[in-house]
Amino acid sequence: MADILNKLNSANYITVRVADNAVINGNNLLSAYADAKTKSPNGSAKSETNRIVIILPAARYDLGTQSLTLDTQFIDIIGNTPDRDNHRIISNVGESNRGTIIQTANDVRLENLTLENTNTTASLSSTSDDPAAYFLSTELNLTKLKNIKFISDEAYTWPMRISISYSGTFTDCTGGIYSFGGWISGNAFGTFTNCTGGDFSFGGKANASGDFINCTGADGAFGGEGTASGTFIDCTGGAISFGGLFGTASGTFRNCIGLDNSFGGTGGIASGTFTDCTGAVQSFGGGTGGTANGTFRNCTGDDYSFSGNGGTASGTFADCTGSLQSFGGGGGTASGDFTNCTGANQSFAGSEGHASGAFTNCIGGYYSFGAGFGGTAVGTFNNCSGGAYSFSGDSGIASGTFTDCVGEENSFGGNGGVANGSFTNCIGEDLSFGGGGTASGSFKNCTGGEGSFNL
Repeated sequence: MADILNKLNSANYITVRVADNAVINGNNLLSAYADAKTKSPNGSAKSETNRIVIILPAARYDLGTQSLTLDTQFIDIIGNTPDRDNHRIISNVGESNRGTIIQTANDVRLENLTLENTNTTASLSSTSDDPAAYFLSTELNLTKLKNIKFISDEAYTWPMRISISYSGTFTDCTGGIYSFGGWISGNAFGTFTNCTGGDFSFGGKANASGDFINCTGADGAFGGEGTASGTFIDCTGGAISFGGLFGTASGTFRNCIGLDNSFGGTGGIASGTFTDCTGAVQSFGGGTGGTANGTFRNCTGDDYSFSGNGGTASGTFADCTGSLQSFGGGGGTASGDFTNCTGANQSFAGSEGHASGAFTNCIGGYYSFGAGFGGTAVGTFNNCSGGAYSFSGDSGIASGTFTDCVGEENSFGGNGGVANGSFTNCIGEDLSFGGGGTASGSFKNCTGGEGSFNL
């Protein structure tokens, strides 16, 4: 900003005159913009490298019922201090297709500003026609906003125009509900860094296909109930965020945090690449009908995560941790590759599910790994351990390949099940290895308790 202040008298800068009256300041801002449109700085047409910057000293700029329409490229508006609250542009605009600022020009830069629409009489229709503090006309990919706050009542006008595409560059910006391309038909496919939004922001109920770095949203943010196909780094969302609630999380996610039903949770699809991410209940494709067919590394979920509660876990999972009925648990399918993963009770297709994948160094609780009546453990299991009734215990079928695995009572097709697979160096407790059922497989150096091997 020091460089700007040193050039205030140059041909490329216009400083708005301010007074103690916000309405006068607003009119002066409108006049300054009109003046900037007529200028040819340095004797040449305005261009990407020959811009005009309108400098706003710290003040309130009240436009009344007028809008400031940014309809000319290469005219920027910048507050002269980094405290954006001290550079506030205000209007009371309630008509459709209006805003405190209306932007139709593409190559525009705004910095260090607060944009506010104070209207409390408009009737919202939850469409792109609704009034807002910042009313972007269409997809404007050359737009650059830095350190901007968008404010409205949110019951009468929106902080940012909803249901449209935001493809510009946004840095250190703060919006409210449905901001940054939120709501139906919206799209956030620009570049967003250190930005904050409210519920269903960043393409919520729509698409989040851009690049997001260190951004924070609330419930439904980042393509919640929609599609999160972009790149997300160090981002935090609320419940049903990141393509949650029947949505799709197909992007790249690194060190991101979501709450319940996030990352394609609650019947959605988690088909992207997830590294060092944390979700809560029914996250990562969790919930009935959910699918986790992406790549997951060092991720953590809570109950019913990773396609738990009857879903399909067909992806690649390494060093991941789930809880109750995770990894296709609760009668689901675990057909992917699982390495160093930990689940709780009824995980890894437990509770009458089908464990047909490859499992290495994995840990489950009771009723894990295809346990229960009708459950199957037909995959490859190396150095895995489960609780009671695991590995198709309790009337299931253990027909896979098991090496160096440990179960508790009624494991490995025990308690009336079938153990017809290949078992090497495995340990079970009472009624394991087809105990009370059928033990027709191959058993090498295996140990079971009372009633095991159907003896």
